[in-house]
Amino acid sequence: MPKVSVVIPNLNGEHLLPMCLDTLRTQTFRGFEVIVVDNGSHNGSLRLLRDTYPEVRIVPLDRNYGFAYPVNRGIEASRGEYVCLLNNDIELDTR
Repeated sequence: MPKVSVVIPNLNGEHLLPMCLDTLRTQTFRGFEVIVVDNGSHNGSLRLLRDTYPEVRIVPLDRNYGFAYPVNRGIEASRGEYVCLLNNDIELDTR
C-alpha cells in the first residue's frame, strides 16, 4: 500500500504532463502512487500516459467537469494514507 496518493487532474495537458510526471519519477521518497484524472482530453494525453507512464493509474472522465469533481474521483480511487493534489503544470524538486 502506498503511503501517499498523488492525484493530478488533467485537461488537454499532453504538453505539461511530462514535466510533472518526470519529476515525480526522480523523487527520493518512493512510497507513493500517481493517479491522473483525465477531464475528457481531446489531445494525446491518454496515449502519452499509457505509452510513456505505465506506472500511472488513469481515471478517465467523459468530459470536462472542472476541478473539484475530478479531484474527488481521484481521491476515491486512491489507496494511500495521505493524498497530495498536484496541478499538471508543476515541476517538483528532487527530494
